[in-house]
Amino acid sequence: MDIDRTELDRLVAARGGPGGEYRVARVFEELIEPHVDEISWDAMGNVVATSYGDGANEDGGDGTNENGDDEGSEEIMLAAHTDELAFLIDGITDDGLCSFSMLGGHYRGYLLGQHVRVGPDAVPGVIGAKPRHFMDNEEKEALPETLHIDLGARSRDEVADLNVEPGDQATWDRELTDLANGRLTGRALDDRIALAILVAVARAADPDRTVHYVATVQEEVGLRGARAAVHEVDPDVAVALEIFPTDDYPIDGERSVDVELGSGPVVELGDGTSEYLFGGVLVDRQTLEWLKRAGESADVSLQHDLMIGGTTDATEFQSAGGGRHAGAIAVPCRYTHSPVELIDLADAEETADVLAAALESPFPDRTDVRGRR
Repeated sequence: MDIDRTELDRLVAARGGPGGEYRVARVFEELIEPHVDEISWDAMGNVVATSYGDGANEDGGDGTNENGDDEGSEEIMLAAHTDELAFLIDGITDDGLCSFSMLGGHYRGYLLGQHVRVGPDAVPGVIGAKPRHFMDNEEKEALPETLHIDLGARSRDEVADLNVEPGDQATWDRELTDLANGRLTGRALDDRIALAILVAVARAADPDRTVHYVATVQEEVGLRGARAAVHEVDPDVAVALEIFPTDDYPIDGERSVDVELGSGPVVELGDGTSEYLFGGVLVDRQTLEWLKRAGESADVSLQHDLMIGGTTDATEFQSAGGGRHAGAIAVPCRYTHSPVELIDLADAEETADVLAAALESPFPDRTDVRGRR
């Protein structure tokens, strides 16, 4: 299934860090509106675009029979987040430099020498450090602790004249660039590629069941929008669309590949903030089986792995407001959480194929998977 490159460009071009996703959400709403029956927003800024299937329960049933087994009329929630990594301007120095706090899981090594856009008018700025000429040997080998955004201003008043003030956000000044072999690089592919996939699936799929295509907010700072959205929608099955960090390039001179670009979507087995999978999701067997069968139906090879050191919206989907089936499917990505995130567009298109096939497939009941009750 093709991903519309113009749509992806628009989603990436719209800027929005955690709590400032409005522009991104509006683009998503505009792109998906022709392909759904209803769109609503909540107070946090989550967007719920719903397509009512012909076979949906008219009586508001929960899609299970008297034994608690799923009977094929489940409400499905597919979700991607609208926010990107950003910086919160938290002060202005007398000589016009902007101090900032990091919004989301940044690696400080990516900050130096980068261009950013700041505030509602996307004012250009740079992040620099003390020149190496003034550094001792230890400083040359370390990452600086104190950094500022330089807008070229010479005073607080000049920063104010640029319509920048504390509380504004800055994002990377990088758009999409085409590389060889159908690969793309740029900022905010986490999670704008997933939003583009949602639009592609909504355009192509026509399932009998009801499907909610949800754009969540504030994922990068604690899955906050997902918690609110899943309470509101209360689906039977919820799947987070994400990117997945690859290890298909040399690290400290070694190369040990578990997930690689160009080898298909990643269906997560689980994720968490440590090797013990604290604070994450363990995907239930029914959801795993559903996505695996969808991959077979779409003739797509899937990758499977655990995400260590991070979580997805699926964590909240699984348990917030009551338990439900939940999982995550992801596009492999190099250089995650950086201004040069890199994906293979074919992986994204295959992710859309799998999800479209899943929406047309029955959800397995408890007696239809390994580990039967």
